[in-house]
Amino acid sequence: MRVIDGDTLVVRLQGAEHTVRLLGIDAPELSDKGGQATLAEQASAALTALAGDDAVTLIAGSEPHDDGGRWLRHVARGDLVFSVELARQGWVRAHEYTPNTLLFGAIADAQRAAREAARGLWAPPVPGLAMVVDKVAETVVIANNGGAPVDLSGWRVASLRGPQSIELPAGTVLQPGTTLTVASGSSQGDVAFGQRHVWHNELPDSAELRRPDGRTALYWDDPAASG
Repeated sequence: MRVIDGDTLVVRLQGAEHTVRLLGIDAPELSDKGGQATLAEQASAALTALAGDDAVTLIAGSEPHDDGGRWLRHVARGDLVFSVELARQGWVRAHEYTPNTLLFGAIADAQRAAREAARGLWAPPVPGLAMVVDKVAETVVIANNGGAPVDLSGWRVASLRGPQSIELPAGTVLQPGTTLTVASGSSQGDVAFGQRHVWHNELPDSAELRRPDGRTALYWDDPAASG
C-alpha cells in the first residue's frame, strides 16, 4: 500500500493499483492554507503506520466510487478499522458521506473521545470560550464567558465546507464578558472575513477556532449535519 494523505491510499489488487478514499473521515489537506499543513503531515504518517505491508480487507459502502473514480471503502486489518482508529487517535474529523454511512457511529464516537482527550488535531478547550455561527447572517460570534482575558492573536476561524479560514489579527484579546464578531458578505463585525459569502446555507458547514499551531480548541457542529 502507498499512502497519499491522511484519508487516501493506494492498494494493489490482482496486479492493478486502485486509489481508495476512506469512508467516514476527513483529514487535513497537505496543501492546507488554514494553518493545519503540519497536522496533515502527521495524519498522513499515522495512516502510513496503520497501512504497513500486510493484506487488508476492503469494505464497500453504498456507492463504489466518487466522482473522481476513487474507490470509496473502509479498510480494515482484522478488527482494526483504519478510519475508526485514525479518529480515535485524533488525526481526522468524522465526516458522514451520505449514503455511505456504514460504521459512521463508531467513527463519531471515536472522534468524541479524541476531542475530550485533546489528541491529535484537538487542543484542550479554553474555559468559558464559546462560539456560535449564524450561516444566514454570515456571522461568527466568539464569547468569553470565563473570568480571564483570552489572547486570540494568530488564531483562525475556519469554515470546513469551503474550506475557508481567516487569521485573527495581532492584539485580538477577548476580555471576560465580551464577544468578538467575525463577519462575511455584507454583514458588519469586529473582524471582516471578506466580502464574499463564506457559510453554506443548504449543506452542513461546521466551524472551528484553531490555535496558531493549527489545533482546534473550539468547534461549532452545524445542526444541519445531523438533520
